[in-house]
Amino acid sequence: MNRYRHAHPIDIFLSTARFLGLLIFPLLRAAYSLLFTMDRLYDWLAGAWFDILTVLLIIGLGMLRWYRMTYRLEPHGIRVRQGIFLSRERYIPYKRLSVTSAEAPWYLIPIHAVHLSADTDGGFAREADFSMTVQRKEFLPFLKQCRTPFWSNEEIRRVYLPSNLNIAVLSFIASNSLTGVLFSATFLSGIGKVLGKSFERELMTQITTIMQLLAFGIPPAAAILAFTILGGWLISFLRNLVRHLRFSAVRQGGSLEIRSGLFTRRIFDITVERINLVETQQNLLTKTLGLYSAFIHANGYGKKKDELSVLMPSCDKAELRGNLALLLPEFPLCKPKLKPRLRYLSRFLIPPLVLITAVSILCMGAWRLFPSMHSIILYLGIMALIPCVWFLLVKIVSFFHTGIGVKGHVFTLRYSYGYRFKTVIVPTERIVRIYVRQSVFQLASGCCDLVFYTFSEGHKRHIVPNISCKEAAQLLGEQNLPLPVLLRMKKKSR
Repeated sequence: MNRYRHAHPIDIFLSTARFLGLLIFPLLRAAYSLLFTMDRLYDWLAGAWFDILTVLLIIGLGMLRWYRMTYRLEPHGIRVRQGIFLSRERYIPYKRLSVTSAEAPWYLIPIHAVHLSADTDGGFAREADFSMTVQRKEFLPFLKQCRTPFWSNEEIRRVYLPSNLNIAVLSFIASNSLTGVLFSATFLSGIGKVLGKSFERELMTQITTIMQLLAFGIPPAAAILAFTILGGWLISFLRNLVRHLRFSAVRQGGSLEIRSGLFTRRIFDITVERINLVETQQNLLTKTLGLYSAFIHANGYGKKKDELSVLMPSCDKAELRGNLALLLPEFPLCKPKLKPRLRYLSRFLIPPLVLITAVSILCMGAWRLFPSMHSIILYLGIMALIPCVWFLLVKIVSFFHTGIGVKGHVFTLRYSYGYRFKTVIVPTERIVRIYVRQSVFQLASGCCDLVFYTFSEGHKRHIVPNISCKEAAQLLGEQNLPLPVLLRMKKKSR
């Protein structure tokens, strides 16, 4: 039986870095500035003794936490012991694991360290059931032992290797400006902590000056907003691209192994029977081009911040069907049996038309009230109307996309969410509840929304809107739904 193993010593620093950063960088800057003057150095030590003591206390608690945190691989599960003052012990059976992963960031490669984690269906929504930084030589035996109940060497290895162009399309779809802006803000804030606020202010001044030079007659505030959005999207795109290069998916037995990452290598070992659903996403552009990006929902995959649960970065419809049959034949894609009727089209168009009308009225009112700001109002009005008109186009296409299909005991749900078109393939045993939602406006037309809740650590809801009530009741009545699925009517108030 294996002995208990400690985490890699770097875990001491990783677990305390967020606290040390608040104190140690200001202390180091001050010490450096006074290093060559002993009298002033003594004065600094006399004034900074409490901060130094706090840093030493944080490091001491980190070392104690490292010493008290151990794990052991047993024949049928992982046993974990941890706790600084109160010892806790957990046992995670291999058969209950949904995802096991290993991550090797570029900064851990020189010291031969790897992040390991393991998750089950019964854990926390935002953190893994087991997570530890260990020696690199430990991660292969760890993954091999965890996949033992599901892995079969007699099964054929089925491999999927997308092209770099496929990965670029995924990065284009998944990128958004807000993520890039937040990343940039965090980066600049970190620079300010390390190099000082004066350097941070000077850097921001230079960036603002460059944006003003590139404005080409556009109002400075509008130019800064436009470049911020564009720059944020570009940063997000590059991060997603680097994260998913060298992507591969391998199915063998009851295990699906996914690898990705250019500088930071990531390995995910996913238990197929624990996969809740397969989901494809498209935006208006990729929908026009007939391209899909496929994701899977398994507790532990795609859980970390900015992490995507990718199965296929991008592919056309024929490749989607073929690769699903290759990697996950348990999730067949089928054509819709239920679709919205033509008379329900107005229900798709009303929300974007209301938005366009509201923005237009607001802009016209601002134009009359603030005559000196016509150029800014015109720019902001156009910028506000573009997403509204785009939303109208999305809703028109959504009418033809929406529907429900059934093949065996597997549902295929098609609907739009925001600006994205989703196709969700989910087995009936992973559906925990279905209810029919009908507003007072839908009563007259005889349509309703079908709301599906699927199994997950949190709430995952899928709304297929504006389906005929009679056809929905007939389709659901034909299915031998499992006991956890409840069907009920719910009317929304005005």
